[in-house]
Amino acid sequence: MHRAMGAALDFPDYYGHNLDALNDCLGDVACYGGYDDAPEGAGLVLVFTDYDRFATTCPRAAQVALDIIADQARQAAVLRRRLIGLVQNNDPQIRFEPVGAMPVLWNNDEALDARRC
Repeated sequence: MHRAMGAALDFPDYYGHNLDALNDCLGDVACYGGYDDAPEGAGLVLVFTDYDRFATTCPRAAQVALDIIADQARQAAVLRRRLIGLVQNNDPQIRFEPVGAMPVLWNNDEALDARRC
């Protein structure tokens, strides 16, 4: 996860490959640059696929990463910037603790749709 995020978001060479460093570097990208600053710009969308695999392998890190994204999205919004995280999961039984003080819920329109893959 750290290698993929660092590469996708062009984190600096000193990125520490841990959750504290993820929070710091994602904050820099979300709040101070790293994507389109134009008013009509789309902002930054982080898309995670097969998140259940990560959550099964590293449950605490998966939960904390979601909290970091939620926190950085709120901070970016204060600065009138856009950051959103989209998480795709294949396990209908997976559960997460609240993220950013909000419950994590299934998208009911897709949860039972066999074509959602």
